[in-house]
Amino acid sequence: MEVKLTPADIRQQQFRVGFRGFNIKEVDLFLDQVAEALSLLLQENETLRGEVQRRQAELAEFKKREQLLKDTLINAQQIIETMKLNAQKEAEIIINEAELKAEKILRDSYQRQARIKNEIEELKKFKAMFNAQIRGVIDNHLRLLETEEEPGPPESNQ
Repeated sequence: MEVKLTPADIRQQQFRVGFRGFNIKEVDLFLDQVAEALSLLLQENETLRGEVQRRQAELAEFKKREQLLKDTLINAQQIIETMKLNAQKEAEIIINEAELKAEKILRDSYQRQARIKNEIEELKKFKAMFNAQIRGVIDNHLRLLETEEEPGPPESNQ
């Protein structure tokens, strides 16, 4: 609500004096007091308006900061969720790669095992063949020895 009456209006106000009217000095003194009080009230009102405007500006700044903090918090939460999802995906990839490597290692070890078994079988065959050849050689030598030991006609040493 705006005051239309100013301290100057009060000071300049003139009253008609009638027969047995008011004491002019008392009325003037009272009007000066009212004008001074009104002047103080208007100054206080201006000061309070300035304070209200300053507080409103601060409130707007605080609301702006609050919104910024809320937005930052939401962004941080979204980033955390994204990081969690990425970490889970990366973990799944690592696990899948490890499983593939394990399968390859197993497959390679089975193939190596099969090669070693084949080599063992070949060595067993070679050993058996070698043993047979050695036996054959030994048998031949035994036969030769036996044929040399057979009594033959006596030889004369004369």
